[in-house]
Formats: sequence, C-alpha cells, structure tokens
Amino acid sequence: MIRAIRLLTSRRFHQYLLFLLIPGLSLKRWLAVGAIGLSFVALGVIFTLKISTGPTFVSFLETASLRNESPYLRGGIFIGIGVVGAVIAGLGLTRSLGQVRNRTRNWPFLDSLYVERVLGSGPKITVIGGGSGLPNLLRGLKLYTSNITAVVTVADDGGSSGRLRNELGILPPGDIRNCLVALADSEDIMQQLMDYRFESDGQLDGHSFGNILIAALAGIGGDFYRGVEVAGELLAIRGRVIPSTVDHVTLVGSTMSGETLIGETRVGNSADRLESLTLIPANPSAHPEAVRAIEDADMVIIGPGSLFTSLVPNLLIPDIAAALADSPAFKLYVCNVAEEPAQTEGYSVLDHLNIVRHYGGDKSVDAVVANNNIPNAPTPAGLDFIRANNPWDDDVLLVAADVIDATDESSTARHDPVKLSNAIAEAYRKYRGRRRRLPRVRLNLELSRRVKGRAIVTGERNPKPIPIRKEATRG
Repeated sequence: MIRAIRLLTSRRFHQYLLFLLIPGLSLKRWLAVGAIGLSFVALGVIFTLKISTGPTFVSFLETASLRNESPYLRGGIFIGIGVVGAVIAGLGLTRSLGQVRNRTRNWPFLDSLYVERVLGSGPKITVIGGGSGLPNLLRGLKLYTSNITAVVTVADDGGSSGRLRNELGILPPGDIRNCLVALADSEDIMQQLMDYRFESDGQLDGHSFGNILIAALAGIGGDFYRGVEVAGELLAIRGRVIPSTVDHVTLVGSTMSGETLIGETRVGNSADRLESLTLIPANPSAHPEAVRAIEDADMVIIGPGSLFTSLVPNLLIPDIAAALADSPAFKLYVCNVAEEPAQTEGYSVLDHLNIVRHYGGDKSVDAVVANNNIPNAPTPAGLDFIRANNPWDDDVLLVAADVIDATDESSTARHDPVKLSNAIAEAYRKYRGRRRRLPRVRLNLELSRRVKGRAIVTGERNPKPIPIRKEATRG
C-alpha cells in the first residue's frame, strides 16, 4: 500500500500522466474507440435484458435507438456495433504498441512510447563537429528529440582510426563510433563493447572494437556509410551519423612561423599559432545526406569540439559551407569552455566565433552558446577558461549559461550534457526559425541528474576579425 502511494505521488508518475495527454501518441484514439465500443455493448445488454434505468434515461435511449423494434434485435445490433468497435480498437492498439516495443525491447513500455512518439516528432537538429565534444552534446540533445543528424569530420589520421584508414582504405571511424555510442539506446553491454580497446603485443593493440566492427560492416556492405548505418541499427540510435565528406581528406595547417603541418595529428599537436587551414584535396565532395540534413534542419549546431581539428575541417568542404549559409534553420555555435594549448590561448568567445564565420561564412551563425560559470582556478591542464567579451558587441546573439561539468575537478573544462542541452533548448524556443517545437514534458531516460541551466540571451554588434586566412592547397 505504501509503495503504491509513493508511486502515485512520484514526480516520474506525474510526468507520465502529462505526456500521455500529448496529441499524436496514436494511443488515445484507440482507447476512445474501445470505450465507445464497450458503451454500445452495455447499451445492447440493457435493451436485451430490459433493464430499467429510470424514465428519463429510458426515454432518451428509446428516442436515440430503434424504439419500435424488439428488445432482442435492438440489443443484438448495439452489441454487434460495440464488439466491432472494440475489435477495431484492440487491433489498432496492438499494432500501434507493437511498433513501439519492436524498437526498444529492453525498456519499460511508457519509456519506449515516449521515445517513439514524443521524441520522434521533435525538431530536426543537425550537429556538425567531431572529437570528444560532439558526443557530449549528443547525449543531452537526445533527451529532446530523436531527429538528430550528426555530421562528423573524417580528417582524423591518428590512433586506431588512422591505422584502419591506412590499412583498409576506409574513412576513419573513430569520431563516428563515439557519436553512435552517444546516441545509442541499446543495452549497456553493447555500448561498452563498442568502446572496448584491445591491449596486446600484436597488431590489435590500441584498436577499438567499434572501429573494427564499422570497418567490417563497411566491407560487407561495400560502402562505408552503409556500414555506419548498420552499426546504428545494432545500437538502436536516436538519429543518424553521417561522414561530412565521401573523399579521403588530409588536413593541412600553416603556422605563423611559416611551417606547413600535414595531417590532423600534427595540426592538433602544433606548439605554434596557426595562420591558415585547408584540405587535400582542396574541394572535397560533401556527403549528399549531410548536405540534405543541413538544408532540412530546424536547428543546426556547430560544435563543441577542437576549433581547428574538429570543426573547421567540416567547414572547409564547400558544399557544407554553402548549405550552412543558405539554411533557414536556427544556426548556433557552441564555444569551448577552455583554451587549447598554443592554438587558442588568449582567444575570447568572439575570437572563436570569427574563426567559424571565416570558414563557414558570415551567415553561418545566428547565436553562440558560451559558458558564464568561470572557476577561480585554471583548468586541470593549466589553461584559462574562455570568456565572452563584455560588453558583447556583435550581431550574433550571445547565449550565456552555466554549461560546465562540475561533477569533479578533472572535468571542469568540459561541457555538461544536460546543462548544455537545456541552454540550447531555451535559446531554440525563444528564437527558433520554424514551427516544430521541443517537447515540454521531458523524461531523462539516460541521465539521472536533473539540472536546470537558465540562459541569458543578449545581442549587439561589431565583429573584430582575426588574421587567419583560407588558402587552396592542391595534392
């Protein structure tokens, strides 16, 4: 009894009741048809057995029914109509609920219904980036919508991804694997399996099982993207993951001292300030699905991630940059919370924004999310936290919010998935470019922490460009 009372008074039970009232669940209609059918059956029984229901009620029923026919005929007709209605409702309800259970069998029914019907009708969000920042964002965004497309850089040339790229001639799968795991609704063991890294004295040492699986699926399907799709089906991901280009690209950077750095690893480890970035080949072809996802999106998010090795390589693809500039979506850039060694030391939020606009175009960003919870101490790496210019003097909106992960001291230089997604959702609700809405009733099905990040939104003018230019390198 006490357990039942606790259940009925719990916050989660109230959330379930609220979301069951949301239109479009394909549940209430069948319940209503079933209730009407049962009502007709009850009326048929009343007519057949000549049960007295009082003069007024009887008079109404006789007027609305076959008053001059025999009780058995009247009862039979009503019972027949009721049974047909109940059967139709039962079949419709079974089919509707069966579709939900087929997707997430390991979840409670109401959670599966919420993911399939509520999040499945959420806004279309396309996220552009790579590295470790993008999966962190995806873990929070999937609490708001299942219509997520992650457009991921494939310029990585180090670690397990780089070895598979060189040996098998496939696109590097590492960043894509991380995004698949972040969007997964599969059981924990499957996600742990994707992230498992071999330790041996042989050639498997350092390889991730997920990278090898994607490579194997690409070989079976004859196409890298098809391999990624199948991996997504195995993990039951909310959304999809797409490589930004179909070509094998190499990131090339030029430093202020005139040195040329070839390869994402060398660019990322540079101890000198970068002056320019480009790709080899100079004009790689964008993946058609990536371009389509940007064009169809209600919101496009750039970042978070390493500015020069995770974000810019996507913007160096001409079709990606063009689609981004022409998209009517609400376009938002998520700035990192801390500096990166050498490359972005001393950069402000506006400096980061200007780099993105330099490569993505002046119309590539409508708003920028920046952390306003600045700890007193430096980051664990001894670097400074990135601050927004005060006063903010730019046409792009500034969304200032507490978005850092403060669970322990070693993670203070990273975004918190829940805080970040809350700040983005608040900005989208206020400035969304289209009518599709984020769900008001939200169940945190994966992240147990309930954090409400209130965002402060402002916007003014005067961009100050950074001297970094885009060049064409051919090879």
